[in-house]
Amino acid sequence: MKTLAVKLLNGQLGKGLARVVGEPKSLRFRLARDTVGVMVIQAISMGLTFATSVVLARLLGVREFGLYSLGMSVLGLLVVPATLGFPQLLVREIAAYRVKDEWNLIRGLLRFAQRTSLLASMVIAILGSLFLLFLDGHFSKETMQVLILAFIALPFWAILELQGSSLRGFDHILVSQWTSTVMRPLCFLLILGAFWLFLGRKQSVYLALELHILATVITSVFAFYFLQGQLRGSVSSNVVSQNASVWVQSALFMAFQSFLNLIPQHAGTLVLAWMRSPEEVGFYKVAYQVASLIPFGLMAVNTAIAPTLAQLYAVRDQAKLCKVMLVSSIMATIFALPLVLLFTLGGKRFLLSIFGRNFGLGAGPLLILTLGQFIFVALGPLLLFLVMTGREDKATLITGTTAALNVVMNLLFIPVWGPKGAALATSISLVFLKTQALFYIIVSEKRHGTR
Repeated sequence: MKTLAVKLLNGQLGKGLARVVGEPKSLRFRLARDTVGVMVIQAISMGLTFATSVVLARLLGVREFGLYSLGMSVLGLLVVPATLGFPQLLVREIAAYRVKDEWNLIRGLLRFAQRTSLLASMVIAILGSLFLLFLDGHFSKETMQVLILAFIALPFWAILELQGSSLRGFDHILVSQWTSTVMRPLCFLLILGAFWLFLGRKQSVYLALELHILATVITSVFAFYFLQGQLRGSVSSNVVSQNASVWVQSALFMAFQSFLNLIPQHAGTLVLAWMRSPEEVGFYKVAYQVASLIPFGLMAVNTAIAPTLAQLYAVRDQAKLCKVMLVSSIMATIFALPLVLLFTLGGKRFLLSIFGRNFGLGAGPLLILTLGQFIFVALGPLLLFLVMTGREDKATLITGTTAALNVVMNLLFIPVWGPKGAALATSISLVFLKTQALFYIIVSEKRHGTR
């Protein structure tokens, strides 16, 4: 069998594969391998996340699923200030330090990021709980309990986020994605199934959030194990250097940019919960969850190429940078097309068959979100390019403008059109974000070329 494999690789088939993906040790081969691997893992992750949404929607019903979605949206927003921009900084700086053999800075950055993020997440959780107590009576008892559980989960989410980003910086792309995107939803589904099967307890939004916290803790333990193995193999524990002022400055820009980038993702849910009903939150959240499957190819590409963009920029290889960006955009668009056609032509039937007859009203928002996500994917990884090439300040400005526009549109559209208004605000924001980034990159590259 081994002899046959060698003959195939040395024959016409092997030569053809080499022309497409490059030689085994080439940059093209490594990017192709990592991208395909990440796509497979992301597909598994999205399948698990999607299955989780389906299971919870059926077990909890529209109202409690809406409350669960609210808690997860708040948690998703708070994890950004809790990690203080360190996830993207870890990917960029560890990749750059590795190519320069600055291993002492790697260990110093890891320690600084972990301690700072843990402290920030605990402070946010405590302040958030006190804020809820101060506003007692302004929220329902159900909402208060859901938000308290989100605060409890925050430190665990923050640590897991940093661990996954650190592994990406070490070019362990597939291990990073497996621990951070597959293990958590898988653990959650297994634990949820065990409770339902063996204990026969009635499922509630509170139990779902508690089990989600447990799944995050289990996943963090595995991620910690993999990261420590990498550190023992590559970095001396006796030599640590600090560059805190530079790290904090870059990390804060990235944190602000990441937080602003999350606003279009969660503003629709939060404004709907404020102005409309939990049922309409459930309709919109299901549509958003389904449409979020479209950019899975782009997310896989972004994950695979992020360390490479930082390394190519560090050695000033502009030609390879442009090539990586172009190929990444084409690949992401190709992977998005089948889902775009499915949700455009049969979105309502898809929702009814998967989520149940109560979720058919999500078809309109799904169509609007599908069109917005497709344009977003086709324009490629432009924001990632800005961040990985040291222009996080420009990325923050672009994202802030988009976030402000999104909030205004949600406040204007939701009272009139409900979930469809939230979907319209989200789609316009996605397109506006990428067109701003594209315009800035074109202008800046032209200026650079004339100097």
